[in-house]
Amino acid sequence: MMKRVFIFVIALLSFTGIRAETVNFTASAPRAVAVGEAFRISFNVNANLNNFTPPDFGGFSVMAGPSNSSSTSVQIINGQTTQTFMMSVTYVLQATQEGKLQIGAAGATVNGQTYQTQPVTIEVVKANAPQNNNTQNQAAPQGQPAESHQNISADETDAFVRIHFNKSTVVQGEPMNATIKLYTRQMNIAGFENIKFPVFNGFWSQDIESPQQLQFQRENVNGKLYYTALLRRYILYPQQSGALKIDPFEATCTMQVRNNQQPRNIFDSFFDTPQQVRKQIKSPASTVQVSPLPGNAPASFKGSVGTNFRITAAFNRDSSIANDALSLVVKISGEGNMKLVETPKVNFPPHFEAYDVKVTDNSKTSAAGISGTKQFEYPVIPRSEGSFDIPAIEFTYFDINKKQYVTIRSKDLHLGVAKDPNAGSATNVANINRQTVKTLNNDIHYIKASKLHLHAKNFLFFGTTGYYLLFVLLFALFVILYYSFKNHLKKSQDVVRVRHRKANKIAQHRLKTAGQYLKDGNSNNFYDEVSRALWGFLSDKSGLTIADLSRDAVRETMQRKNAKEEDINAYLQILDECEYARYAPGAGRVEMEKTYNDAIAVISKFVEL
Repeated sequence: MMKRVFIFVIALLSFTGIRAETVNFTASAPRAVAVGEAFRISFNVNANLNNFTPPDFGGFSVMAGPSNSSSTSVQIINGQTTQTFMMSVTYVLQATQEGKLQIGAAGATVNGQTYQTQPVTIEVVKANAPQNNNTQNQAAPQGQPAESHQNISADETDAFVRIHFNKSTVVQGEPMNATIKLYTRQMNIAGFENIKFPVFNGFWSQDIESPQQLQFQRENVNGKLYYTALLRRYILYPQQSGALKIDPFEATCTMQVRNNQQPRNIFDSFFDTPQQVRKQIKSPASTVQVSPLPGNAPASFKGSVGTNFRITAAFNRDSSIANDALSLVVKISGEGNMKLVETPKVNFPPHFEAYDVKVTDNSKTSAAGISGTKQFEYPVIPRSEGSFDIPAIEFTYFDINKKQYVTIRSKDLHLGVAKDPNAGSATNVANINRQTVKTLNNDIHYIKASKLHLHAKNFLFFGTTGYYLLFVLLFALFVILYYSFKNHLKKSQDVVRVRHRKANKIAQHRLKTAGQYLKDGNSNNFYDEVSRALWGFLSDKSGLTIADLSRDAVRETMQRKNAKEEDINAYLQILDECEYARYAPGAGRVEMEKTYNDAIAVISKFVEL
């Protein structure tokens, strides 16, 4: 059964390429380059384009291009296979002058419709002077063994971290963003150790969704080009005034750098292994100046700060009867410290019994702050009939745009309560205290007393027809389970048969792992996992150990299975590519995707061996 499912999934790959989806036509280029530096700009579209109109390259010289390429990637995640197609038009440009230069919009026609990219602005800085590549050994961090860093460029170990704030001064309760960014001259970061994130004392803080992996972009920092990556982003709400100190970010950064000394022979440069260099990075101490709120706050102010607040209030129905529960729903929406908004005060008439308020927070957090709605549900029970008026509910907040307190009010509420039809009866619920109230779903009901009518029934299940029928069914179920387990145990003892049956599943799992390495750009682990999938698949299918397999054994095994000669050659070619990639320089993503897709295709042809 699993074999058929695997073949069906592979067959579906050829039919999932064309489907109705949004066309994305984008341009990608570095944000900053140096004068005289050559760089690539790519125009990518997730569909087949018919006509491409190049943009106005402005102050950049076109050195090469256009070159067209396309790629198809396949991912198998949790048993689900997805396929994506991408077509790219690439140019190689060179910056000839300093300044912020703009590349115009490119055009393309897809399925008869015309699409355009957004213009791209690139900052061109002055070219850096040549660096001295004979920097002497650097000291290892305290508590760690020293490593040889001889002949390593200073640029390769130039890394630091900064905490950026979008505002320099705020008032108490005003939201602000804190962004921790890494700066490095080379994209050679291998990892971090001993990470210590800042503790924002005096702030209410919340993480904003940040990338799970480092995504580098180029930026100009004091005339030098750095690769920058976002490490963490926070939304902060100061809870006290004054100069609030922000603790620094600390970590030990591990970088992979290559020895820049002259190679002694061709094999030294080919098998050059990067060195691990550890560097302690720490952001400078920073202080945020928080101004206190004005002292003329109204009595209804409870600490809410933000903009565009609104309040509404309404009963869940227009009328009621005495001793019947209903709810008053108050909604406060806006942009600000929504999670700190307190429950508004409601002045209910004396004949109303109020219970614990149910609070529902429907706000969301983004880089712009926290916005949304907070709902307060007041369960109440009117104890007498009549016409009741509830005054408007007040809510006061400090508007950070107007720099003043603003009081908003809901509309006045009116509720008509009819007489309880059970008033004066023996089961009058008006005399029941609060402990008899039971909450069911969204309404509150009284447990009304009534006489119990109990009926005794003499019924004994033992000895009935149903009893003997149930006994027979349980015995039959036991026999079925016993022989099923015995058959399964017998099959499990046949090691060769078990390996043959699980070969497809194991190969699929290894290809899934290789797909993750492909996504991460880890070429060494990618080719190693693809090679293990191919060798392991043949080993499980043939019943031989991997040590007994060779190219001749592979060919002989496949020929005995009546495999086609071109399929055998394709299988061996992918094994050669994986073996070569272990010693060759890092392969590009396009080559890795091709190897990945070829491996899936060739294994699918041998699933019935």
